[in-house]
Amino acid sequence: MKYNGSYWEELPQEGKEAATKLGYSQELWDADKVPESCNQYWEDLDKNQQQGAEEMGYDEHSWNNLKATRRRSTYLLYLSHLCFVLGSIFYLQLSMVSIRWDQYTRDHRVPQSVLDEDDDDTWEEWSYENNHSDILEVREDYWVQYERNNVLGAFSYAAMGFIEMCSNRNGYTLHNLLMPLGGVLGMINALQYDGSAMQYGSAVSLTFYLLSCTRLDFFFVGSALECIVSYAYLAGFDGAWLLYLDSIACLLWLYCAVVGVASEFGFSFEQFLRKERAISTPCSPLSCAQQKTDRYRH
Repeated sequence: MKYNGSYWEELPQEGKEAATKLGYSQELWDADKVPESCNQYWEDLDKNQQQGAEEMGYDEHSWNNLKATRRRSTYLLYLSHLCFVLGSIFYLQLSMVSIRWDQYTRDHRVPQSVLDEDDDDTWEEWSYENNHSDILEVREDYWVQYERNNVLGAFSYAAMGFIEMCSNRNGYTLHNLLMPLGGVLGMINALQYDGSAMQYGSAVSLTFYLLSCTRLDFFFVGSALECIVSYAYLAGFDGAWLLYLDSIACLLWLYCAVVGVASEFGFSFEQFLRKERAISTPCSPLSCAQQKTDRYRH
């Protein structure tokens, strides 16, 4: 399309007139929504709509290919929303697992010198001396859950980032490249067995999440809190307060994901109630979340 990647205010007057002939309004255009005419075949358009389509750079062949293309794009972006929700749930579960493990070690008075060791011999020796043989099984279960949730959370965010990067109206940019890159680094980091390497890898991955943000929204705040927690660990800080701060950050991520889904499906439902004849083309998860927040503000 001739004006792809442009917002309504950036369109020349002839572009706005062509879009209006197809049934676009500024609200639909800027929200990446399309009017009913865009879901029709060329032969079903009236002369005025066909003229508008031609002025937008379409002919009969390219116009009729839109339907299949839009269907694929819709499925991908719905999958992106699912990845955002699932990734946020996995990260929240990861945080809960860490809190339970921290509480368990405090209840059993495991010394910090043992907690800082990654080798099994140190743990076996301590458990034998203190008659806590069950702690080895609990520790193994903790690491299994930790690794699983960490890998799945990072994979989900990487998938969301790749889908959004491929679907972005402005093409590949630094911001939408950082999210999948952060997810990939997160997966690699989750499989590390060196505690120090995990901390550094986590800090880099979370920094990429933060830098992928283009707006000051709940995902940005959550990512900023995660970075604070990560860099605090690198600086030698410790304590349950960091784990709870991590949980708050994960809850903000999950809230942002749920708001994005509510915005996407809520927009279509509002159109249905108002009997607007417009086709809802899903937007990216983070964009939808921001649109929902903006509606609440107004």
